[in-house]
Amino acid sequence: MVVVASDNVSLLDRWAAALGGHGTLIRRVRQLDEAEGMLSGRQPAVLLIDLALRDLNGAPGIAELIAFSPSTRIIAMGHQPNDDEGVAVLRAGARGYCNVHIDPRLLAKAVETVQLGEVWIGRRLIDRLVAMVGSAAASRVDAECGVDLDALTAREREIALQVGVGCSNKVIAQRLGITERTVKAHLGSVFGKLGVKDRLQLALLVAGRTPSTARVGAPSH
Repeated sequence: MVVVASDNVSLLDRWAAALGGHGTLIRRVRQLDEAEGMLSGRQPAVLLIDLALRDLNGAPGIAELIAFSPSTRIIAMGHQPNDDEGVAVLRAGARGYCNVHIDPRLLAKAVETVQLGEVWIGRRLIDRLVAMVGSAAASRVDAECGVDLDALTAREREIALQVGVGCSNKVIAQRLGITERTVKAHLGSVFGKLGVKDRLQLALLVAGRTPSTARVGAPSH
């Protein structure tokens, strides 16, 4: 089930039309408390939410919504998308960031992408995030950002830092002279110790709360 949330009826109609033809069960909500109730009661697969929705309060509101249903993947929809807003909603836990007027075909693809556990953001934002993560790791801000990497073993720390600059499991394995299976095992331990769910959240922590691309979908705006 996909929930679309906006107090703009024309946007709801557009989003529902874009997704309804794909056999997806759509639920529309026009108020924040309705969205909260839908999340806590039905735990939908995806929530598309208008960042201009009354009382949402942008990125902080996204973080609060996730608490109602941590398994729901949220796509934040901006009226004038910009890099700063994109970074903020990703930090808050959103799995996608789109223009409210995104092409209907791309909207369907965005929903499919986040359902597969990937991230959907625009290419320009990807470039900025890669640069930010690389800069943060190069200056070793991890020691100053409050991330308790001391909880990790030396090998786990090496792997976590390389994830933070966007390295794939294959590249990490080659650099460290270990198998990809071993890298995956170490990452599972890292996720548990640091309380993160995936590579994106790990990169957020390692690079001083600055997102990395992890696995990223096609352009969204």
